Amino acid sequence: MLRCDTARVATSTSCTQGVASMLLLCLVGGDEGWVMGSPPIRLKTLLQLRHWQTYRTFCSEYDKAAKVVDSELVGKAPSRAQLHRWLSGDLQGLPYPFHCRVLEQMFTGFTARQLFERCPPEEAERPPREAAATGSEKANQLLGVLDERLEAPTFTDVAWGKGQPVRGPSALGQPTFSLTDAPSGADLDTASDAARTISRRLLELQKIRRFSDDDMQELASLAGHVVELAETIHIDIEADGQATVVYGFDLLNLSNRPLARVPRDIWFQCVDGESLAIEPTAGSERRVAIQRIHDTADMSKFAFQVSPPIKPGETARVGYSCRGGKFDVSHYWRQFFPRFTRHFTMRVRQKSIRLGSCSAIEERPDGSEESAADTLIWDYEGEDAIMTLTRDYLRPNQYVSLHWDVIREPPGRA
Repeated sequence: MLRCDTARVATSTSCTQGVASMLLLCLVGGDEGWVMGSPPIRLKTLLQLRHWQTYRTFCSEYDKAAKVVDSELVGKAPSRAQLHRWLSGDLQGLPYPFHCRVLEQMFTGFTARQLFERCPPEEAERPPREAAATGSEKANQLLGVLDERLEAPTFTDVAWGKGQPVRGPSALGQPTFSLTDAPSGADLDTASDAARTISRRLLELQKIRRFSDDDMQELASLAGHVVELAETIHIDIEADGQATVVYGFDLLNLSNRPLARVPRDIWFQCVDGESLAIEPTAGSERRVAIQRIHDTADMSKFAFQVSPPIKPGETARVGYSCRGGKFDVSHYWRQFFPRFTRHFTMRVRQKSIRLGSCSAIEERPDGSEESAADTLIWDYEGEDAIMTLTRDYLRPNQYVSLHWDVIREPPGRA
């Protein structure tokens, strides 16, 4: 039960207002109210606002976040007594580091230290600003990371995907970027021209694409790379197995050189004809030309050339299609990812079949595998089978595979 300590709360109208303020909070694991001058721990208020205040619900949400951070942390939620100490404000310092990592995943936008600060309930959902940095200072944080990463791009020390913190000395923390924070004047004296250009264009892209601050952190850590914001593959298979494959790429050039050429390859187990036919798609935002490099009976190595080139910091949607491949005995597609890919979507339509089974696998760069069944959907439209697979935040040297078994004659037909 919530109590109002009349010895500390003013009488008359102010007492009524004080009680109303205190009712914003229903404490977890206790019945004591907070009084002016002694607000509750932020974590306690956030749990109540999300309706995670029971111990069982808290553990469930903890395990969901732990699975994202490190699957070995699942099942390691604090005991009921530990949680009570956390929420009562009696904890000296912070919990163990692995608890802090999981809590920061549960409450994105807050550091562990902020979660264990006391604050009025009405302010709990507003992350405090870090050291009241000015607009130029915050923009220079972005610019500094871009400048450093352009000099020495890395594939490992980067944040990519929700719940993967930025590591190393270049971490941005949690600044808030906006177009009004665009670097200018003397703040840019030590940065390269390429870093300044990419910084401005990223800030503009944040507005256009509605990117969050976390998104900006991740993209800044990838400076020096070409990033696929999205990759799509549409595979249409006729009743006789003839296939048309259409690729689409939403490319973001975070390198310090214009992007004019992108190497690719494509392979089919069976090919109908002498070679695969590859041509640009009509929906490309730039002119695309196909440069054939090496062809065999079932494979083609090529590059698609882009004109005008994609300048540092620019984005462009481009694509190409491939015809001549055929699905005969085996039915699968294994896609390789040579660069960081934010969103991947593959859609397969095969005519006049029924599915015996359908499965998907994501292969990590170290060779380990995990099921991708959680993002796989299959259904029918008339006599056609439709399969859609999505994956997010893929890294270089990963693969995604889709396998399906075909029943040629729909059930009930002679």
